Amino acid sequence: ASMAAPARAAVRPLRSAAPGVGRFVLGGAAFRLPPPPGFSSLVTNSLAGLGDRAVSSSSTTSVTSPALSVSPTAPAGARQTWRIKQQGRPRLRVGSFAHGQAEFDPGAVFRVLTTHVEPYYTMPWSTSPQTTSSASAFALQDSSGARFLVTNAHAVHHASLVELQRPGEDAKFLARVICQGPECDLALLEVEPDAADAFWEGVHPWRLGSTIPSLNDRVRVCGYPVGGENASVTEGVVSRVEMQPYRHGLGSLLAIQIDAAINPGNSGGPVWDSRRRCVGVAFQSLKDGDTENIGYVIPAEVVEHFIAGFRRTGRYAGFGHHGFAWQPLDNRALQDAFGAEGGVLVKRIEPTAPASRLLQERDILLSIGGHAIGGGGTVHFRRRERIAFPYVTSRLCPGDGVGVKVLRAGNIHEWTLELTWPLPLVPMHPLQPPAYIVYAGLVFVPLSEPYLRSEWGELFEERAPVSLVEPWFKNVRRFEGEEVVVLSCVFASPLTAGLTHFANRRLLRVDGRDVKNLLHLADLLDQPHGAVMFFELDDNDIIALPREAAMETTLAVLRAHFIPAERSLPREVMLRETMTESSAFDAGP
Repeated sequence: ASMAAPARAAVRPLRSAAPGVGRFVLGGAAFRLPPPPGFSSLVTNSLAGLGDRAVSSSSTTSVTSPALSVSPTAPAGARQTWRIKQQGRPRLRVGSFAHGQAEFDPGAVFRVLTTHVEPYYTMPWSTSPQTTSSASAFALQDSSGARFLVTNAHAVHHASLVELQRPGEDAKFLARVICQGPECDLALLEVEPDAADAFWEGVHPWRLGSTIPSLNDRVRVCGYPVGGENASVTEGVVSRVEMQPYRHGLGSLLAIQIDAAINPGNSGGPVWDSRRRCVGVAFQSLKDGDTENIGYVIPAEVVEHFIAGFRRTGRYAGFGHHGFAWQPLDNRALQDAFGAEGGVLVKRIEPTAPASRLLQERDILLSIGGHAIGGGGTVHFRRRERIAFPYVTSRLCPGDGVGVKVLRAGNIHEWTLELTWPLPLVPMHPLQPPAYIVYAGLVFVPLSEPYLRSEWGELFEERAPVSLVEPWFKNVRRFEGEEVVVLSCVFASPLTAGLTHFANRRLLRVDGRDVKNLLHLADLLDQPHGAVMFFELDDNDIIALPREAAMETTLAVLRAHFIPAERSLPREVMLRETMTESSAFDAGP
C-alpha cells in the first residue's frame, strides 16, 4: 500500500484468530503475526519507495517508515488480530497475501494446447480430421513430495500432440500423457525429459487441501478460457456438494458445484479457497438454457484417489463399483412389505460383477462400509448433509472389499462385497486401436458410444435403430466379454451386389451360432462349416456368401479401399479385467 505523504497508521486490535498467531490487514493486504521467515523482504518489496524498514520476525518489534508506523498493543504470543488502517490518499494497491506469500501465483498454471486425432468408428482403420483445443493444467505436489502435472482427461483425449505453455512465455514444451482416468476425467502429463529442468524452473506446485469446502465458502478458478491469451481468474461460492454424473465417464462421483464461471479452456485449471488450498479441478459446467453460473469441480479427494492409485500401480487404478441396480425404499407401504425401516432394494444385479455371487434380487441393503442407508438411498455426509450411498464405494478401488449389512427373508446378514470395474455392454471408451473385421466387403465392428455418436450425433438415442439403442440403454453384460457386433456397412463388389443397403445392423448369428463378441466372430469365420456362410441380422434378415468367393472378394476390397488389414482385433483379455488381481472375500450365502 502507498501513502500520498508520510503518516502514522492507526492500529486497532480485533477478535483473536489463534493462540500465538495474529493477523493484520494493510490496505486490503492480509498478513499473519508472528511473521514467517522472509516476511520482512516481502513487505519491503511490496512497499517499494516507502521506506527501508518493515516488520521483523518478532511481533514485539515496532515498524516505522516514512509512510507508516506500527506498534503492537499486546505482548508476543497474545491472542490478537491487527488491522492497520492507512490515513491519507493511497496511490498504490498491494495484492492480498497469506502466510507471507501471494494468494495467487499464475506461474504454476499452464496452458495446454492439444491436437486430437479421433478414430472414425464407422471405418475404424481410418481417422477423423484432426482438431485442436486449448485447456489448462497446473503443477501439484502430493503428500510424498512428488510433483505432477494435472489436467482433465477430455482435454487430452485421443491426443497426437500435447504442448504446455508457461504463463507470460511464448515457448512451448512438449508433453505426453502418462495416465488417464476416464471415469474421473483426470489425466497426468509429463514434460519431455530434455526440457523438464527448464519447464520446472521457478514453478511452485500447489498442494491439495485435506477437507472439502463447506457451503458458501468462497473459491477461485484459474485457467485459460476462451476470450484471451493470458490466465483468467473467476470467483464464486460453493453452492452444493454431492454425487454428480461426469460427462466424460460412465457414472457419478463426488463433485463440487460453484457459481464461478467455468468456460471452455478452463478445464483442468485449479480451484482454491480463501486459505490458498487447492480444493479441486475445474472440469464441466451446466448450460441448458434454463440455468446460469453452474460450474462443477472435481474435489481434492477424488484427485488424491486418482494420483494415489497411479503411484501404487503405475496406471489408472479406478474407482470402486458396487455392481447392482437399486430402488429407494422411501414408500411406507414398501418398507412394511419388506420389514425394513430404511435401506435400498436390490432390483437387478450385473451377472459379471462379484455382487452376483453374494446378493440376490429383492435383498434390502441396510448399510455399506459402516454407514446406515436411508430410505432414499443416502448416507450421512456432513453436518445437515446427506449423499448417495455409492459415494462410499467410490472412495475405494476395484478389487477392494466393503462391509455390507443385508436383510434377506427377515434375517440380517453381514458380508464383504467385492467391488469391481464398471464394465458396460456398450463402452464409452473402447479399447484402442478400434477393432474391426472386413469379410467379403462386410465390415463388422463392436458397438460403442463413440460409434453411435459418429453415425447419429449427440441425439443418437433418438435417431439410431432400436436394435442398437436398446443395448446402450440397458448396458449390462450377460456374460464375460459380451459385445454387440454391428454390420457397419457393405462395400460394393460383384459378390455383394444387392447387399449394400445393409448398414448399421446388429449381427446375431453366424451359421446358426450366437455371436458373443468380435473375437468369437473371427473364430467362426475361420472355422470351415460348409461351402456357404449364413449371417443372421436383426429383423430376421439373412446374408449368404460362398466361402471361397468371399475370401477372394476380401482381398479385392482391401486393395480397392486402401484398407491396411482385414482385421484389427482386441487383446484376448479386456484391459480393465486384468487391472486387479483376484482376492479372497467372504463367500456369502
